[in-house]
Amino acid sequence: MIKYNNFDFQNFYKKYSNLNSEKLLRIMIKDIFYKKIAVTSSFGAESAVILHLVSRVSKNIPIIFLNTEKLFPETLKYLNTIRKKLNLTNIKIFKPNQDHLKKYDPNGKLHKTNPNLCCHIRKVIPLRVSMKNYDAWINGRKRFHGSNRSKLKKIEMINGLIKINPLSDWPLNKIKNYMTSNNLPEHPIVAEGYKSIGCQPCTSKTKDSIRDGRWSDSLKSECGIHVNEKEDKKYFPTI
Repeated sequence: MIKYNNFDFQNFYKKYSNLNSEKLLRIMIKDIFYKKIAVTSSFGAESAVILHLVSRVSKNIPIIFLNTEKLFPETLKYLNTIRKKLNLTNIKIFKPNQDHLKKYDPNGKLHKTNPNLCCHIRKVIPLRVSMKNYDAWINGRKRFHGSNRSKLKKIEMINGLIKINPLSDWPLNKIKNYMTSNNLPEHPIVAEGYKSIGCQPCTSKTKDSIRDGRWSDSLKSECGIHVNEKEDKKYFPTI
């Protein structure tokens, strides 16, 4: 386990950030953060790739899934499809705090008036609860998604966690080729035109860039789980 008060992140970054995705995952899961690392997955359009890579290292690594209670029914079915396909044995499902929902979203329509607060309650807080026992966090973000992700590094340190982004430098064609060559099933609604899949009310079809279909009627582009916690508290100090 890393002692963060004596942790030299710059040297850590230099040592491991140039490893390819598979080597990086293996050493992080089996060595550096053994039993102190988890994966987050939305079981969305591209999730099968990172889950397949991880499953080749460990079938029992904790996989954190945030069920916001606003997801497409197809996403929940897809979770079970991928679970069986990859023989994943440790998927942990977290839901929003019911007291928070009663207080801030009693009619389930908060996403229409304050999508940032809705995401905070349904995703950000549950994510923080889910990661309390881990030192490192694997996720599947990529630079080609654009916006804040365009300069994404393979390794970051944020909110006291080491974040591992093994697919950060993978282009879309590599993602597609990997899914095809490994016979990974596609999320059922990708074929309908959904390129990035989140909560049903805030996800739409798109013919443009990958994430244009997320919160398409607002300037919002991220749910907030990757935001620095100190910055986040400026907006949600009472929750």
